[in-house]
Amino acid sequence: MNLTGNLQRLTCLLWLAGFSAPGYAAQAPQQWQPWHHSDLFSVAYQKRADQPLRIRVTGQWPGISAKSVINLLNDVDSVPLWVKHVSTVTILSRPALNQTRVLTHFDLPWPLRKRDMLTHACLLQESTTSYLLKIRSIAEPAPAPGVIRIEPVTVQWRLTERDNAVEIDYQISADLQGGAPQWFVDKVALRNTRASFNALHELLQTQGVRAQPWALIPGNTCPFE
Repeated sequence: MNLTGNLQRLTCLLWLAGFSAPGYAAQAPQQWQPWHHSDLFSVAYQKRADQPLRIRVTGQWPGISAKSVINLLNDVDSVPLWVKHVSTVTILSRPALNQTRVLTHFDLPWPLRKRDMLTHACLLQESTTSYLLKIRSIAEPAPAPGVIRIEPVTVQWRLTERDNAVEIDYQISADLQGGAPQWFVDKVALRNTRASFNALHELLQTQGVRAQPWALIPGNTCPFE
């Protein structure tokens, strides 16, 4: 049984099932360490002892709008196109026009146990051209027996439209739970972040410009920081 391969696939799911996220302003400043750079985006990270890795992706994608990114992230049917081994993605509720609660199930073969992730998303409009998607893990309802919950999860997508392009500033920190080696999770997370952002960009390019409404209506309030 390829335990290493299974851990790699699970880490890909965790770090790029982009449903989660408070900002990091309240935490002590720490420099981002560069890890990858290309014409499409750059990847950097922060690492503190005994804490999950924080990853940041920044880039500018011409010909893509903030709305198209938000709509793709909220399209549960498209998740398998860029994330493997997601068994189900369910929108549980819409507390407000700019909010969703989402339950994601991950199904991996033995010896890894099934995992789920329960998150609350909130889309804010910061200006006429800037949007902030914040998503945070929540506890209720509890996971089914035998299922490990991935928590805490914090992710934010800051999307700014400028010069017919969208500028992306993405940050994530998450705890896999279940005793997976943290050094291995960190290593694979960086590699799979790079791979999945390449796939996400390709999918957005394939979709092209579409006249469609917002999947989440940008708002000005959020139930969490």
